[in-house]
Amino acid sequence: MKHICGRLSIKGVCSVLLLACLLMVGTGCQKLFLDQDALLKNQPVTFSLKVNETLPPAAPPAMIPVTPRPTGTISPPATALDSRLVPRKETVVAGTPSQGPVTLREQRESRTMLTRAESVLAGRTISEDLTLRGTVLVRGSLVVAPQATLRLEAGTQVRFASAAGSGAKPSLVVLGRLMAQGTAQKPVVLGAAFEQPAVGDWGGVVLISTEKKNSLDHCRIEGAQTGITARYSQFSGAGLAIMQSHVGIALYDSVVSLTKTEIQRCDVGLTLSDSEMELKDSLVKENRLGLVALRSALVVGGLKLRNNSQEGMVLDQARFRISGSAVTENRSGVRATGGEGQILFSRFAMNREDGVALQETRIRISDSSFIRNGRAGLALENARGSAVGSTFADNAQAQLLHAGDEPFSALLNWWGAADEQRIVSGIQDSGRISGQGKVQYVPFLVQSPANVP
Repeated sequence: MKHICGRLSIKGVCSVLLLACLLMVGTGCQKLFLDQDALLKNQPVTFSLKVNETLPPAAPPAMIPVTPRPTGTISPPATALDSRLVPRKETVVAGTPSQGPVTLREQRESRTMLTRAESVLAGRTISEDLTLRGTVLVRGSLVVAPQATLRLEAGTQVRFASAAGSGAKPSLVVLGRLMAQGTAQKPVVLGAAFEQPAVGDWGGVVLISTEKKNSLDHCRIEGAQTGITARYSQFSGAGLAIMQSHVGIALYDSVVSLTKTEIQRCDVGLTLSDSEMELKDSLVKENRLGLVALRSALVVGGLKLRNNSQEGMVLDQARFRISGSAVTENRSGVRATGGEGQILFSRFAMNREDGVALQETRIRISDSSFIRNGRAGLALENARGSAVGSTFADNAQAQLLHAGDEPFSALLNWWGAADEQRIVSGIQDSGRISGQGKVQYVPFLVQSPANVP
């Protein structure tokens, strides 16, 4: 190139050189100028170029998202829910061709729904006393006004379906009084309008500011978001059964008395907040969490609390009394923080971690057994109180695990051996290293007490 038209500054010359370099990289320039038979080899070429004296600011570089390269297979979380607690998938009808994976929505929609019933109620508010019997289909929510009483006779089935065009979950909302009068042979059934119930099909029973004598005797609730929610209310029940719901019973500022109740296959069996509950001769099993109480008063007797994938019972700033109960095969049997309580004539066995774990809790333990738990029979952290007449044996890590400065009296208990050296080895007391052990265990029993469960 021999001729350049125009007057160029130093910046302009640099721009021209850069452009020339880029042109020569291409194969087209190779053929025009450099090859032996190139058309323009050794020929003058004239071109013009206009370059600004001041170059425009450079554009910011484009932000290109970077996708990290997978480093290997992803392991399932260590705390995965026990497979027994996961809602079962609906089965495909035999003879139906497979069209690929079935979504949860398709599974729900493919179930058979009740369309006919002896009574049909649509979006109704009950303003005067009403008795229902037989099979009842409710479309939308059913509301019981403060002045009204709803009675459900033995054998009554109340099935709830969403109102037309609404995606809201229907509920039974009680501002007045609810009396479910089932029997063991003919229970009252509350559920969704599906023949095969699934978790969260409908909202459940909601009691709001009703301190009347609500009762749910031999009543079965299934497939609800929350089986029973009570706010500033009272109710009682015998033979109540709640299953396959996100939460079995949720209490807020309420008072409840239940006997012979069964709650199973829920995410949380029972949860109490600022409430009072008496629970007798009942079964809470195969949930994720069995029972959770916050700032509440809880009295349980004859309770079987077993096979919950996490804690059987979680207590936070609660007052509690556990008697004649069996807490077995949970992750931990009971975990309490703060508050105070009593444990009498109860058994804590084969839990995967601790039988009972107490933190900053006042406790009185008598005539109970803590055996074959995966870590400690009784774990204490700044908890104070006493244990007497009880059995601590065959726990994997320690019979009693103590941490903190609070003293604990563990006199007249059976430790699985009559040899003091073996007893000492089973009591892990953080203060013993400095000669300031906080657990008093002498005198001890030389055999297991006869009245311990």
